[in-house]
Amino acid sequence: MTAAASFDAPDSFFAVLTAFLGLCGCLWVVSGVGDDDAAMFPSRSREEPAWRSGLVISGAALSAVTLMALIGLVALTGYDGMMLSLGVVMGIVLLALLFAEPLRRAGGYTVGDALAHRFPERSVRLALGVVTLCVCIPYMVLQLSAIGSLSAFVLGLTSSGAKTACILVIGCLVVSLAVSGGVRGTGRVQLVKVLVLLMVMAAAAVLVLDRFGWNPERLLGAAAAGSGLGNAFLGPGVQYGDGPTAAANRFGQLITVALAVCCLPHVTMRVLGAPAGRATRTAMRWAVGQLIAISALLLIIGLGAAAILGSPALSKVDPTGSISLLLVAQVLNPGGLLVSAVFSVVFLTALTTVADVMLAAATSVARDLLPRRPRPGTEGVPHQDRLARWAAAVVGAVTVAVSLPAAGWNLLVLSTLAMTLAASALTPALAYTFLWRGFTRRGLLWCVYGAGALTLALLAVSPLISGSPRAAFPDLDFHMIALVNPGLVTIPAGFALGWLGSILDRRATTVAQYENLATAVTSDDPPR
Repeated sequence: MTAAASFDAPDSFFAVLTAFLGLCGCLWVVSGVGDDDAAMFPSRSREEPAWRSGLVISGAALSAVTLMALIGLVALTGYDGMMLSLGVVMGIVLLALLFAEPLRRAGGYTVGDALAHRFPERSVRLALGVVTLCVCIPYMVLQLSAIGSLSAFVLGLTSSGAKTACILVIGCLVVSLAVSGGVRGTGRVQLVKVLVLLMVMAAAAVLVLDRFGWNPERLLGAAAAGSGLGNAFLGPGVQYGDGPTAAANRFGQLITVALAVCCLPHVTMRVLGAPAGRATRTAMRWAVGQLIAISALLLIIGLGAAAILGSPALSKVDPTGSISLLLVAQVLNPGGLLVSAVFSVVFLTALTTVADVMLAAATSVARDLLPRRPRPGTEGVPHQDRLARWAAAVVGAVTVAVSLPAAGWNLLVLSTLAMTLAASALTPALAYTFLWRGFTRRGLLWCVYGAGALTLALLAVSPLISGSPRAAFPDLDFHMIALVNPGLVTIPAGFALGWLGSILDRRATTVAQYENLATAVTSDDPPR
């Protein structure tokens, strides 16, 4: 017997939310105390403990939209949602195995800084800076639009003006956090978010398991029954259906998520700031362990939502399932503090995610896109610190401006764009740079620009843009491919373009450039 799926804020909701926001405000003020702590480019002289860096890295990999989407997909699609959760874990594992130590050994603040040991040319920095912005801005708009709409929903505000006001207020909060706190300050807020998230999700998962007698088999059976699909809920095919195209969509989504997570700019920014040497491996073990724990808790809560509320009822309230976490928390602890705590931690997760991505974009603007020759008397990190602050403010303003109309868009388009660009352009560039001595500047440029252009082209003619009821333009139909996520094509194309460009590059590659990465000494200012 499933419960009714409707949301009513408990009496204590606004009091808890106000107190939580007050504590967050105090934390932001504390994070900005001290010149070094507030710096956009903090000194490496005071490294964070490995465990703390690991938790911050895993927190950066888990955004608010990912948190709520994973629970919703598990509740609505069962096995398919579980596989997507596995993709996120696979991404952080790939980062730990392939890229974490080479990135940290190379040092710097952006991927362009790290790769400058091998490719110091200006064109490489420009290419990496452009693709970083193209990944970061859609990612920020996605997060900000989603949390603004969710905030309006829980406050009982349904008008478009209310959503606009929520997005505007939250956007201003995020910009102030990013500009005042800098990389180290937002890292402290990220750490608090991870610890609170673990406690709140663990509490919700415990209540779900207790409701079903701590019997996983009973929980799975109830979830299958509540889904209305029976045993099909526990097998593949619910999200995309059956057939070769559906299998390609499922596999493409899994691979895209895994490869995107390991090279998202705000995640690599945190890896670049991790402790050096053996501590990097320790930090990544903490990151992997924490993300596995969070994913397991999300799976339990998602199955609990399907079992307690029923997938059809959840789908009627929200076809994406994004509010499943709030609805199941309300049923698990009626009139209690759980739903207030859940929304508070989701809100904080959104703030830290957008602030981190904003800092990654601003840092890339200051170090990769803008000229590296400051005016006399303004040289060094302080000059770039000022540039990055201004860049963060500008990027934040642009993000808020785009997010206001984006609240009514199909946000899946933004998610697919950001993740596919990262997986198709950045992952091959990093893999070839660190693992193949024959990789050249031309190969990197072909990889980044070619894969990026192909991603945009295939996305434009996909069912996400036209030809389906949930497309960005549902009244039009100019789609030419059946793939919802073009990553299955663009990711191999990115690797192929990187290989082909390097093979056709007539300039001889030097072993010294490749070995520069192996012998690089971590520095705050890598080669220009």
